[in-house]
Amino acid sequence: MKKLLTVTVGMLLCSTTLSYAESEVVEASYNSALLDRDVTMQVYLPDGYDATQSDKYPVIYMLHGASGSNTDWLVKGGIKVTADQLMKRGELRDSVIVMPTFGPSTWYTDGNAEKAETAFVEEFIPYIEKTFNVREDRAGRSVGGLSMGGYGALNLSLSHPELFCAAGVLSPAIYDPLPPETSTARQTAQFVKDNQFDEKAWGDSLYTARLNNYYQKDLVVPIWIESGDHDSLGIVLAAAKLYWTLHNYQPEDVEYRVIDGDHDWMVFRDSSIRALPYMSQKCEALK
Repeated sequence: MKKLLTVTVGMLLCSTTLSYAESEVVEASYNSALLDRDVTMQVYLPDGYDATQSDKYPVIYMLHGASGSNTDWLVKGGIKVTADQLMKRGELRDSVIVMPTFGPSTWYTDGNAEKAETAFVEEFIPYIEKTFNVREDRAGRSVGGLSMGGYGALNLSLSHPELFCAAGVLSPAIYDPLPPETSTARQTAQFVKDNQFDEKAWGDSLYTARLNNYYQKDLVVPIWIESGDHDSLGIVLAAAKLYWTLHNYQPEDVEYRVIDGDHDWMVFRDSSIRALPYMSQKCEALK
């Protein structure tokens, strides 16, 4: 593997009894002016990654959930093994997978406390495209996430369809019209004003408020939706509503699966095994 990255990266050692490819996971970080803090990420580099080749790699952004971090998808989600297997079987094109810590409760949106969505689009994506040998076109860029990260992946793809060729929305915390009383969204500074939950801030950030903009741009982002049937947060119903909303607009470019399980890593992990190939296939069709 050629190691010609322009930043200092640290090798994250992952042991497993199954080894399908000599992929590598590195750690990188940059200082965000908009967030006023460092953004740290794990970056999966496929077997044979070449930082100098002219044929750049597709990039997949995988977002963590509330209170999560850049290591969640790697340690809890087993995404390295999943990606290795899928690439070996030809179900996932050789890709760079980026897993950032974007704040435990930013919801990847421009809320009352932080402009996380703006930072993602205007700082984070350009940083990745400058630092790693990844494509800079829509057909080479997809986004996925779980729970809060599914919320973020959906919103990013609907508000910026010109940036993403596909999205994986896994157990998305897209409470409509309002999150339940037990949801951490009600305590996060992004949706709090005068020490109270700000219903307007939540509504303004929810995907339903982004649909008109999405329709007007006339760019379809294929979206894979998946949830556990026993999701204790009631997300299976919210995900079904999302599916039918999108199905009316893009019937050939939205899929919904319900599998056995709760709002946990067994479901998130299994969902990624189907979401990643779907995103890869849809993005390849845009070549």
